[in-house]
Amino acid sequence: MALLVHEAAHGRHTCWDFGTGSSAAAEAATILEESRIETAQIGRRPGDRRWLRAASTTILLRDIPPTDDRWAAAGTAALILGRADAGILDSDEVQPVRDAVTNILGATTLDQLTEIWQLAHRTGDCDTDGMLELGRRWCAVLGIDPDNTTLPPRQPPGGADTGTAGTPAGSTTGRPAGGGVLRRAAGQVAGTVAVHDQEHARAQADAAQRAQQKAAARAAEARAQNQAGAAAAAVFGNTAVRGNGRAVRRARPNPRTRAATDAARAAARELARALRAAAYREPTDTVVDAPAPPGRLRARAAMSADAQRAAGQEPTAQPWRRTERRRHPHPPVHVGICVDVSPSVSSFADPIASAAWITAQATAWAGGTSATITFGAYVTAITRPGQPPAQVRLFDRENNTAGFPLAVDALDGALDLANPRAGARLLVVVSDGEFTDQDTTGGQQRLDRLLRTGCALLWPAPPGSTPLAGGQQVTLTDPSHSARLIARAATAALANHP
Repeated sequence: MALLVHEAAHGRHTCWDFGTGSSAAAEAATILEESRIETAQIGRRPGDRRWLRAASTTILLRDIPPTDDRWAAAGTAALILGRADAGILDSDEVQPVRDAVTNILGATTLDQLTEIWQLAHRTGDCDTDGMLELGRRWCAVLGIDPDNTTLPPRQPPGGADTGTAGTPAGSTTGRPAGGGVLRRAAGQVAGTVAVHDQEHARAQADAAQRAQQKAAARAAEARAQNQAGAAAAAVFGNTAVRGNGRAVRRARPNPRTRAATDAARAAARELARALRAAAYREPTDTVVDAPAPPGRLRARAAMSADAQRAAGQEPTAQPWRRTERRRHPHPPVHVGICVDVSPSVSSFADPIASAAWITAQATAWAGGTSATITFGAYVTAITRPGQPPAQVRLFDRENNTAGFPLAVDALDGALDLANPRAGARLLVVVSDGEFTDQDTTGGQQRLDRLLRTGCALLWPAPPGSTPLAGGQQVTLTDPSHSARLIARAATAALANHP
């Protein structure tokens, strides 16, 4: 494919005819044509550069003569350094050939030849006279008779075999002059180009893989958000949903409630104060210099501005200085409580119900939002976002443990727990972790997703429990401590939020 693109460039852009015979001028024009057509090709089709680079590794090893005379050095410079000026090769890649050619020709001669091939790059496809004239100038720089026909001829541009002549001007012996320095330098260039292209190909493959992974992650996140929104709509939409997510009980169960104790009310007020204190952000002061009021006038800067104006200059001094205070909004807190109501955690039912009431009241007073869900035979909304209950809602004991992933989805969808821009977020899970394999896998995936987005996780559990991985896991020997734990975790999540 690479050589095919090179030959296609000849087919499209080599329209001139250097005539019959093989004079030195025509031979030089043929050498110049190699980088000229590649310049035109990438100007028309920039994406072909990758193929022309690949082709150069073959062309360089095939076209560079084994001799080290001035004619061979000039031809090597045109083929390799000319491709660097064409944008096919990079300047650092061709440095070995540049050094070798400079040692043979000298820097002045190389500069003159560089000017000629750069002119060739700007020559039209069908400008035969222009190319032959450049060939004559090439010979003149090298001190060669442009009409000399003793040089071994190259094939016409675009031909199947384009070997560069390798005999010194005026000689017909064809004997090598030198130790193959040019070929070794060209081999170094070809090796470097191949290595760079391999590195570039690996980088492109890695970038494509990362882009694919990001696209897959975005698609997965979109599916998770849709799933969470649907779960929130179902759980908080005046229905109770079975833990397996398939059956929906349309009739809402009659809730059992009790009045909040004075201790619970005092705890709610204390938590609200703590949340407001954790949410407070100090304003930042910035000192600003300005050319005009308001602010404090600085005499030295004012005199500098007057002197600049007197000298007919545009004043750059800033005589006025003021302090600008910027207030930062307080981040809200979102607390979701997910409670297992199976018999194994029944001793936690009343303390957690009280903790849910305290959390709902306190976060509402502090400008935040909370919600509580139980899961067992059903996934049931206990306290709803933005609706702190007047009384403590008691939990129903259910002889099953299912629906944990659905409960997490519902809290996520209702409280935006997976949104890093939503403020400080906390998920509290009260359970012994004895789930089905399906719920364990699905629940862990959801917890991992929330943790990746910065949502804090608190898992208080009875002794002997097996909580899922992640977050802060606490073994509760006294269920009455649960409210204090939730309060501390919510305050810490808000205080740690940037």
